[in-house]
Amino acid sequence: MVERERFLPQRLGPLSERLCTLPFADPDDTERFRSFTRLASALFHVEFHEREQALLEEWERDGHALAALLEEANYTAVSMAELDEAFETESLIPLRLEVDLEDYDELMVFRRGAHVETVEVPRWRGLRREEKEITVDDRVVVHTRVKPQEWFDEHGVDPADRNLAPGHVSLKQFQNVPRADVEMLLPSATVKFRTIDTLMVGVPALISGLIVLSTKLLPTLALIFVLAAAALGFREERPELDQTALVILFGGAVTLGGFLFKQWSKLKNRRLAYLKTLSENLYFRTLGDGTGVLHTLLASAEEQEVLEMILGYRLLLAAPDGCTAAELDAAIESWLADDAGLDVDFEVDDAVDKLTDLEVATVAGDRLVARPLAEVLVALDQRWDDLFRFA
Repeated sequence: MVERERFLPQRLGPLSERLCTLPFADPDDTERFRSFTRLASALFHVEFHEREQALLEEWERDGHALAALLEEANYTAVSMAELDEAFETESLIPLRLEVDLEDYDELMVFRRGAHVETVEVPRWRGLRREEKEITVDDRVVVHTRVKPQEWFDEHGVDPADRNLAPGHVSLKQFQNVPRADVEMLLPSATVKFRTIDTLMVGVPALISGLIVLSTKLLPTLALIFVLAAAALGFREERPELDQTALVILFGGAVTLGGFLFKQWSKLKNRRLAYLKTLSENLYFRTLGDGTGVLHTLLASAEEQEVLEMILGYRLLLAAPDGCTAAELDAAIESWLADDAGLDVDFEVDDAVDKLTDLEVATVAGDRLVARPLAEVLVALDQRWDDLFRFA
């Protein structure tokens, strides 16, 4: 079951127009509300533009600012307990991945917008399939900071074996990630053989080895046994290493070498096939990395903040006598459910803070009261004029 999220899967323009369809006491307020939405959006945009410059400079040094931005964009942090559960849950891709979380000084995983899908999972090497319901996260952001070289030296670990660069900071965004497969998003995820893979490689190799041993290597082994027995004194007669004996030994060595090389090639090809599977899954799910993710997150956080504020103000306008935060929360969640069929855990406290900071609502006791649109537009216009003042 998918838990309720704070994320509002709405676009500002369409949502504003739907809010304009609600009845206003003054017919002119419909156009005033459109102006309010544009002006409030512009003010938030200036605020986030200023934050963008600071965040671009500090996100690699301090992950707290990044975490705060993700919270504003209504992402949910994935706890270490949830990561451990994902590691233990059967993966949908036919791979066993191992990740050592001790490799990181910082590890943050955030998700947003989950849904349930029914997929067909192959069983018995594809001979039969079964349906399974899985939780898929629409967006996942992963931030990591690898430990310094000194730590790897102390623990006798080569970071290159785990595809890591000491001290490297990474920020990536992914889409449509099965929750059980979140470990594949971490930079140090390494492919390991499952038990079935070991059997699929080992059993044919064992059978082939017995066949080669009994058909092609038997003369060579017999000669080696005789030579060893003579060398150890168990046999008085010492065989001569003539041309025939050398040919037998050389042929056995070539046969054994060819067999081992063939089995090694099979093992290597299977591993390459698994790495290809992992690379393809990451390729089709990767949306961006580095500063590109920051720009996306900033835009998303800005829109979420504006959406929360205009929803709060519009539903507050519908209550002339005002309402408590709890009543406003219930009214917004009910309207979202009726209007778009959304089950959202609306962040009413955040919305109330923005309404009071912008002074578009006043607090009287435990009740919030919306200021008239005409007054609010004048106040917001004054704020806009005060952003830059030059003689």
